[in-house]
Amino acid sequence: MEQRCSSQWGVLLIVSLAVFILVIDTTTMEVSISALVVDLNADVSGIQSIITIYTLVKAAFLLIGARLQDIIGRKRTFLVGAAIYSIGTTTAAVSQDATMLLFGWSILEGVGTVLMLPATVTFITATYEGKERAFAFGVWGGVAAAASIFGLIFGGYLTTFYSWRWAFAFELVILLLIFALHRMLKETPPTASWKSFDLWGALLSVLGLTALVFGILLIKEPAEWVIVPILITGGIILLFGFFLWDRRQNRMERGILVDVTILQKHSFLAGNIVAIGQKFISAGFIFIFPLFYEMVMGATAYETGVALLPMSLAIVIFSILGSRIASWFEPKCVLLGGIALTGAGLAALRDVFSLTTTAHDIIPGSLLFGIGLGIVLSQVTNLTVSSIQNDRQTDASGIYNTSRQLGSSIGTAIIGIVLALGFIHGLFSNMPSPFPSGQPLLSIGISEAAVNQGMEWAFMVMILVVTGMFIAALFIRKTGKIV
Repeated sequence: MEQRCSSQWGVLLIVSLAVFILVIDTTTMEVSISALVVDLNADVSGIQSIITIYTLVKAAFLLIGARLQDIIGRKRTFLVGAAIYSIGTTTAAVSQDATMLLFGWSILEGVGTVLMLPATVTFITATYEGKERAFAFGVWGGVAAAASIFGLIFGGYLTTFYSWRWAFAFELVILLLIFALHRMLKETPPTASWKSFDLWGALLSVLGLTALVFGILLIKEPAEWVIVPILITGGIILLFGFFLWDRRQNRMERGILVDVTILQKHSFLAGNIVAIGQKFISAGFIFIFPLFYEMVMGATAYETGVALLPMSLAIVIFSILGSRIASWFEPKCVLLGGIALTGAGLAALRDVFSLTTTAHDIIPGSLLFGIGLGIVLSQVTNLTVSSIQNDRQTDASGIYNTSRQLGSSIGTAIIGIVLALGFIHGLFSNMPSPFPSGQPLLSIGISEAAVNQGMEWAFMVMILVVTGMFIAALFIRKTGKIV
């Protein structure tokens, strides 16, 4: 019994380690752009393109990664992904140019991610029930959120004092630990054959998601706005075609890529909307906070990460405590309370950012935001995925993780453009007429107004998204207290 219990919680350890490296990887790269440009003799746009391709690979192939669990088995899919990821991170660590980094990080690590990430969800649903499952999903969400912030600290520290290459070496050590512990994972026999793999459905989903996410990412680039509507519209049409094709295949009892009919379940659909919103505000916050802290306050990437540490700790603590709270109150009510606290934190931060802001000014609002986000993370995955029967868990994990990826991409793009528009509006709306020649912008308060306006607009959009999350959460079915 003791050995079984040890093995059971070993699954959560492996899942947490996997989620940690899969999430920390992206934020570490984002704060290392300047160092990558110098070391690889590349330009900023080239490195940003590598990051974009990595995002596209993850978004486009997550549904396929989830489906492969049914064809070759959950554990085998996960370990194959970990092996590919290991080769990718080794290649990235020794990269001599941008092409080598593209192949190692964007392609190999991207493929490894789409094989590993959906399995982390299904490992939990297959291993735990009741309050143990709620606790495990709370840890899963907390680790993912904390890793994205810790990546700023870790990446900033390595970039400032050592080299970005050590980040990939660190990931390799974690992967070796995962391989050492892999016996704790139970193998599941395949439930489908390669003949059942829906090639046309896979093609439609990959093309649709690639076009949609690429179009969303290009929103931040005004020079590319001409093709943005074409990409987004084309992506939506292709995904609608995939939806119709998948339903037809399902009706005719043929092989399908993913059972899209599970989106007809109100709890699952509502939970995915909440997850998209959660990733939107998380990605948006992590985008604008370092931008403000480094460009306005003059902090280093490492100092920016340290400033986010209290919020990161709050997320981890309350994502774990959330499952305990759900044993006292209805989980749906706990989720709604977490969303409300998240919105309150954003409201508290809305008017804080200015040219005179200090680190102490940010702590109260960011702590409240972190507490709320931690509580949301403790509930949303469990309430969403557990609303689907066990034989459809691979479908649920694929759709859920794809939704999260979409939310992250949309959040970064939309908040980035809103911040820029707010800054421009603040700049010109406060410009005196006629403009006093020879006088700096700062001395007449124009820069201050522009910064305030940009940050205020960005936070208002995030507050609106939180409002949408709250409304969506109302449609999640009550489950009763977790016992």
